[in-house]
Amino acid sequence: TAVAMCYTSGTTGDPKGVVYSHRSCVIQTFASCLPTALGCKEGDVILPVVPMFHVNAWNTPYSAMMIGLKQVFPGPRLDGESLCALFADEKVNYSLGVPTVWLAVLQHLEKTGKELPHLRKGLCGGSALSEALIRGFARRGIELQQGWGMTEMSPIGTVNVLPPHIAAMPPDEKIKYQLKAGRSLPFVDMRIVSEDGRALPHDGVSDGRLQVRGPSIVKSYFKASADAMTVDGWFDTGDVAIIDEEGYLQITDRAKDVIKTGGEWVSSIDIENAALLHPMVANAAVIGVQHPKWQERPLLIIVPREGAAPDAEEIRNFVKGKLDKIAWPDAVEFVKELPLGATGKVLKTELRKKFKGYQLPA
Repeated sequence: TAVAMCYTSGTTGDPKGVVYSHRSCVIQTFASCLPTALGCKEGDVILPVVPMFHVNAWNTPYSAMMIGLKQVFPGPRLDGESLCALFADEKVNYSLGVPTVWLAVLQHLEKTGKELPHLRKGLCGGSALSEALIRGFARRGIELQQGWGMTEMSPIGTVNVLPPHIAAMPPDEKIKYQLKAGRSLPFVDMRIVSEDGRALPHDGVSDGRLQVRGPSIVKSYFKASADAMTVDGWFDTGDVAIIDEEGYLQITDRAKDVIKTGGEWVSSIDIENAALLHPMVANAAVIGVQHPKWQERPLLIIVPREGAAPDAEEIRNFVKGKLDKIAWPDAVEFVKELPLGATGKVLKTELRKKFKGYQLPA
């Protein structure tokens, strides 16, 4: 029977209603409470920097009550200074948020030199976690983990909790695993398929459309006439992904955000993560813009750090040193801020409108 309904964020289209059953919420709660998911223990203090309308704050209230956690909820101020003060005052051990939230926290810590001695772990979802964020928090003794899920999945599908043999690796080796989204929670099956629907191997190389199935995954949208599943019972997530031999999921991109250039697919996430390693870059987004020969080429949009005045060509050369030639951005533009949705995700639909008709340099 139905217990709740949340709407999708509408990042790539119109929001859709997803109805949750008692069964789907209970199954998701059991799975989230495992050591290979949230990994919290009774008495911990958890703070979800996620609105309740975003999949019930990523199901945190249910999990917190089941484990016996103290729950702290943020007020209207979600800037780095306010969040750090709340972390410190409430002695928060574990928090959840999208990359823009974690970026604001890290920038405040870097600016003030303050520390968060009680914060042990953070879960990042909504979009890809960058190497710069992982390393920045690791220097402060905080483990930032990548998770992946969807409103349609109730919502968590994976959490990247590293097993001991990987956690013990040197940082430069371990980071390759930390940048992945992790392995699936119990009751979640995953596969990747080609454009013609053929199942692809989990070999760490093949990339295709990510599909999932399980008892906590939506079968149809609210008041929708068509079923949300494929004919063989899988839900197409709209993500392009790779799964390796150990079951680690790596989201390459949203299918609508992949840049199709010269017959190849280029991940906007890879370019963004490379740009975020630059010391003058506060945030970054990449969209494809039309090109007469290559169909699309990457446009890198940068939010500079406060007080910084980066040079476009220097940024471009920095990024080129970290990517294959086909992924080099053709141009760099600077903006004061990126458009964000209610859940903190970058609205690339708005960026495409803003830069519609953009003329790339010859």
